[in-house]
Amino acid sequence: MKKSLADSIFEKKIALFKYLSKEELGQVLSKFKQRSVEKDTVLFKEGSQGDELFLIESGTVDVFLTRGEITIVLAELKEPSFFGEMALLTEKTRSATVRTKTDCEFLVLKKQDLTDIYENNSKIASKLLLAIGEILSERIIIGNKNMENYFLINRAIVDNEEFRRLYILSHKAPSSNG
Repeated sequence: MKKSLADSIFEKKIALFKYLSKEELGQVLSKFKQRSVEKDTVLFKEGSQGDELFLIESGTVDVFLTRGEITIVLAELKEPSFFGEMALLTEKTRSATVRTKTDCEFLVLKKQDLTDIYENNSKIASKLLLAIGEILSERIIIGNKNMENYFLINRAIVDNEEFRRLYILSHKAPSSNG
């Protein structure tokens, strides 16, 4: 007997759905739409408007920022991760760009579908929001730790005279003598 999508996802213990019963999960999953996307496709760009959450069924994506010529990879996400949740919770623009690293299969939830869940079943909505809140909190903790590490590395470089000298020499404009 073939497993239902709800059975399959329930067994994976995806953090987004951790407070839902199998029956509640089935109700929520009925709002998701499946989407196949080819490798190297930009799903959305930093600063764009969004109204979708993506749950990765298979494949890998990169979440990144672009600053001039520099690309800063924030995360590489695989099944059973999800992204785009802030677009469901706020009216803010996307905070990063997401590009598929491989061919991917997603389950996609639109903001309007989440609104329908809120309006029709506040118990399920509160369980989803609790899980999203916990996951966002964990991401903030990780971000804070990364920021602390970058600060400490930067401070060590600034406080070390040899590092400063090397930095200045490596960034010095070439002289007219060549």
